Amino acid sequence: MKDKKLIILVGVIILLLIGLSYARTKAPKPVDWRPTFINTKTSPYGTYIAYELLGDIFHKKNIRSTRTPIYNNLKESMEEYFSYDKSYDSYGSGYYEDSDDEYDYAEESDTTQVNTDLVIDTVLEQGLEELTSDPTEWYKSINAEIDTTAYIFINTKFTLDKVDMQYLLDFVGLGNNVFISAESFSSSLMDTLGIKTKHRYFEADTTYYLIDSPHQKYNFAGITGETRLNTDSCNLVSRPLAFNNKKDTVFLEVQYGKGHFYLHTIPSAFANVNLLQLNKYDFAFRCLSFLPQNSKVIWDEYQKQGGTDANSSIFKAMLSNPLLRIALYLILGGLFLFVIFRAKRTQRIIPVIKPHINSSLEFLGTISNLYYRKKDFKTIAEKRHAYFLDYIRKNYYMSTEKINNDFLDVLSAKSGVERDKLSNLFNLYNDIIILPYAPNDIFLQYNSLLEEFYRKVKNK
Repeated sequence: MKDKKLIILVGVIILLLIGLSYARTKAPKPVDWRPTFINTKTSPYGTYIAYELLGDIFHKKNIRSTRTPIYNNLKESMEEYFSYDKSYDSYGSGYYEDSDDEYDYAEESDTTQVNTDLVIDTVLEQGLEELTSDPTEWYKSINAEIDTTAYIFINTKFTLDKVDMQYLLDFVGLGNNVFISAESFSSSLMDTLGIKTKHRYFEADTTYYLIDSPHQKYNFAGITGETRLNTDSCNLVSRPLAFNNKKDTVFLEVQYGKGHFYLHTIPSAFANVNLLQLNKYDFAFRCLSFLPQNSKVIWDEYQKQGGTDANSSIFKAMLSNPLLRIALYLILGGLFLFVIFRAKRTQRIIPVIKPHINSSLEFLGTISNLYYRKKDFKTIAEKRHAYFLDYIRKNYYMSTEKINNDFLDVLSAKSGVERDKLSNLFNLYNDIIILPYAPNDIFLQYNSLLEEFYRKVKNK
């Protein structure tokens, strides 16, 4: 009774767990509003749409995503033209900066709408600022036969260590391009380019304009605020490509050697939630269209997802899938309940020992039935009479070698059977033995007397 209640209790608990798991799988999943910018995420701030539509700008066969550091991707191609300090030959030997750049907090400015036509005219009149002292001029003397490649970074924060920055600068200097869309940039890279950043936290939706379509307005909300770029201390050739309604630069092209850095401060423009809106979706792709269309494209996922973990355990894979995670929890819960309720010491099962079966009577009946079907009554009588004499020897301790009157008197006295019936029984047997074939009627008389003997003996 106790075990039955225990089984019912465990069954109810398991059913409750299954019910809760089923309800959880059917419940609507909460929307993930984190700004991950991961190219496989379909959440509002993933970049699944942007990555899938890159093929509309570049050749699809030339696009690949990577989850390895900049050093690993560029090492082989860059070391054909440059020599590097071997002390940094293993990734991670340099420091990895925190990249919490110091921002200049701008004072509250006048929010009056500016004359965008005037701003565009000023930018177009300036064109590309040709400066006399270009520190990257020496790159142009290198005859490098390369396939133009665009390295694209889209994230809330862009970070670099010393090794990555050196390889990235040489990569651009040889004629490649780097597109960085972030609200926070590596301070070492910005110092090298001579670009200053200003960040206004918790900025509301801001209106943006592209230089090639100044009359079209785009509104985007920043992740942590709004970042603006200042080129006053930049000694490189630069060109603003987009600005906000306060005429601050938010998208900048900087020539470095034979290539370009494209610094973009509105990563939310590449988010799924904005690419699904008709009045916003083309802003991101117009920004990417400044890159050469015949470029090979490297889309970085390392700074967002980290490196690929080849040694990840099977439990990590199971926990990453909701259904497999629920199944694992059910198995562990079942094992836990089993340990709690069945860990007590239980008595060993007593084996059932079956008694030995006396099959001699069954064997005798089988043999007799065989003889009876053949009408061999003589043989049946011989077998039964032999068994009858054996019965007398075992139960009455009498010798059966001589069957005479004294034998019959003693047997009648011990068994309680009339002497005449015993005499008739033995006489019928002698008649059967003499004849070559025993008649049916004589055998039946003999068998009847023999059965009567056994009945009287048992009832005595």
